[in-house]
Amino acid sequence: MEQQNPLLTPIDHLSPQSSTDHSSTTTKTKQRLVDRETAAAKRRCVSTACIACRKRKSKCDGNTPSCAACASVYGTECVYDPNSDHRRKGVYKKDIDNLKTHNSTLQTLIHAILNYPEHEVPDLIRHIRTCESLDTVAESIISKGRHLEHDGDEPDSPITDNEPLVGIPRFERELSGKVGELRLENGSTSFVGGTSNLVFLGSGVDNAQAANGAAEQYQQQANPVVSWTEVTKDYDLIVHLMNMYFTWHYTYFTTLSKSLFYRDFLLGMPPPGTRRKTEFCTPLLVNAMLALGCHFTSWPAARAIPADSATAGDHFSREAKRLLMENDENESPRLATVQALSLMSVREAGCGREAKGWVYSGMSFRMAYDLGLNVDSSLLSMDEEETDARRMTLWGCFLFDKCWSNYLGRQPQVPLSSIAVPKFDVFPVEDSESWSPYSDAGVDQAHSQPARTRTVALQISSLCEISGDLLHYFYHPTNLDKPLTKQAELRKLSELHTRLEAWRKDLPKELEPKEGQLACVLVMHMFYQLLFIHLFRPFLKYKTSASPLPSHVSPRKFCTHSATTISKLFRLYKRTYGLRQILNLAVYIIHTACTIHLLNLPDKMAVRDIVHGLKHLEEIAEGWLCARKTLRTLSIVATKWQIELPDDASKLLERTDARFAAFSPTEQMSPIQAPVKTDGVSRASMPAINSHGSRDDVAAGNHYLNSATTASPTSPREGARPFGSMPLPPSSASEVNNRSRSQQYMLPQAQQEMWNRDRASRGAVAQNQTSPSVLFGGVDSLIEDSQDYWLQRDTGNLFAHWNGVEGQDGSMSNGMSNGNGNGNGNGAGYYPGARFGMNGTNDMNGNYG
Repeated sequence: MEQQNPLLTPIDHLSPQSSTDHSSTTTKTKQRLVDRETAAAKRRCVSTACIACRKRKSKCDGNTPSCAACASVYGTECVYDPNSDHRRKGVYKKDIDNLKTHNSTLQTLIHAILNYPEHEVPDLIRHIRTCESLDTVAESIISKGRHLEHDGDEPDSPITDNEPLVGIPRFERELSGKVGELRLENGSTSFVGGTSNLVFLGSGVDNAQAANGAAEQYQQQANPVVSWTEVTKDYDLIVHLMNMYFTWHYTYFTTLSKSLFYRDFLLGMPPPGTRRKTEFCTPLLVNAMLALGCHFTSWPAARAIPADSATAGDHFSREAKRLLMENDENESPRLATVQALSLMSVREAGCGREAKGWVYSGMSFRMAYDLGLNVDSSLLSMDEEETDARRMTLWGCFLFDKCWSNYLGRQPQVPLSSIAVPKFDVFPVEDSESWSPYSDAGVDQAHSQPARTRTVALQISSLCEISGDLLHYFYHPTNLDKPLTKQAELRKLSELHTRLEAWRKDLPKELEPKEGQLACVLVMHMFYQLLFIHLFRPFLKYKTSASPLPSHVSPRKFCTHSATTISKLFRLYKRTYGLRQILNLAVYIIHTACTIHLLNLPDKMAVRDIVHGLKHLEEIAEGWLCARKTLRTLSIVATKWQIELPDDASKLLERTDARFAAFSPTEQMSPIQAPVKTDGVSRASMPAINSHGSRDDVAAGNHYLNSATTASPTSPREGARPFGSMPLPPSSASEVNNRSRSQQYMLPQAQQEMWNRDRASRGAVAQNQTSPSVLFGGVDSLIEDSQDYWLQRDTGNLFAHWNGVEGQDGSMSNGMSNGNGNGNGNGAGYYPGARFGMNGTNDMNGNYG
């Protein structure tokens, strides 16, 4: 038997004998359909019942003017009042409208009191006190303002903001309509603003299209990898240094399109005279990358003087500077030049040459603005790849700028308000690419994982936005002459603290700090904790009774918490990757944390963390000269402020003072010499690089370049400058003192004799004594050049009460989190994302020491 439709009787199944019943069956079927439709209509959803049905708690069909229950059952009056039902959205909407009206009225009155002339304010106050309705007063104030505005307006102005400029002469229309545009000049884009008269020379779009059509394609050159630098032709060395750069530096300072760079890099240096639309790889950029890669390896060929680790990357850096000057790179701005200058600036900071690095960064940012990277480039009809590369470069400059601003305590040069382009996109292909730690021993597969390069870069850019506002609010130079009020400080503190907490809360789970996490993610969390120190450090100047913060909130405890977390992150980084391959930015971060540890001595945790921090800096100093400068700075600070260091810390500083005493914080450059011939260097100290795919894989975006089994022949760079007459740098501290001043300053004979007589009258000075004054030009000079610029201004207040402001013997941990994010002391629940254990033994996953 066939299954019948439960709603309708299928006519096709009727037999011929039942034709007489067909009419009656059809009538019944129609009747059932009508009954069901009526029932469905009765059961429809009613949003608001009448008042009588609500009181009786009976169902209401919502019919008007009277529902069925009131009309035929109960015979009561049927009245609908949606506003009387407080469960309905209409009531909330009415309440919201009332609140908005009330708030608007109050805002109008307050603004009038603040902005009215002084002689009119008493009358306004009197009017408010005697009026029957504040809304009436607000309306009179608004109408008065409109009357004043209309008095100053021209009558019947034919042009409004929403009307097109119809009938306006072209000259006037051009003058009023130009707000700026991207142009193409000499093969490169350039932005010209509306106030410039150059904006009337033409749009430049036609020139851009012509240039695109004139771009030439060239075939892959012979030995493409070694064609980009004249320093060396050692294929293995170049591949090794490029892998070092992209493994350890690029993953944090993501400032270029990796795929586009490798595409041009593997084609080799283009023949002279070749026209290219956009150059994503240039000799200047490659040499800047190689110079940075030298700081992550111990290969002797990575040093200008193989036996001196202080000269790591100097030969490639000199080549980059030569190309910058000889080719007049600033004359024709290019995307690759912006990237190269940024990389050169961060390396100068790593070598302790802040002034030179600051200038390079400024050149990079100015060139980025000149190229119009901060404005929309859609008018030039660029392809998606080039648009993405421009955005990557701009937001990379944004990151470099915030790092420099924090490092030197200066205001950002690339504010967020000047950027009118969105952030770059996350490409699944690149982010899912495998990342593995790479060292002199090769690739370590133990910690292989997705790179997530762009995902991390977006998170870091969000932190940089907060950092820029923090520097503007609390470290602006105008605050020295006109400090913020306590209420303003508290308001800004609360705002920035909330933003930092929101960033941490919204962070994806795969970017949590943990064992085996990406190296760039661990540095990102160090930077996050650094911002908390910068946020609360200005409040250390207040005593508890005068602080604008609530009584249970201690800025010192916040700083201590963040400094302790930074130390734990460093220990985690060292256990996972070692400190031979780490960014120079980490030196500044651990330096800032160590100043807080000095503040908290002789607390037990501070003793542990200061010793660990100094050991970390000593290990990093092998690759980054700024770590040597930091060690010397901490030693001088401890001596100047009479801080009693732990025995282990004192011995370590004595050892590093003797070991790195010859380092000068101003300029440490090896003498200019001919390029190093790396083919003659023994390869015994250069471990073989594991093969990682083919070169075609690299072109497709693979993480590592491949090392060739044989090296290309070395050819020295032609036209090298002579260096035989230039003195070598001192090799020891005693050599610095024993050098005659006449080698450095040529005095007239009379002055020289006078100086000698004065020298003899005062007696001989110990020749072997090495003092900070001799080496660094005095304590004040060294601190003035150090990363911790704030010591000049606030150290007196910072260390004046360091021996007992917050209590000792464990009192510093009275509100610290135990790893669950909730404080258990006076500062309960107010700590900045305390997700790590604060007792020194149960950190993150229980692995901290």
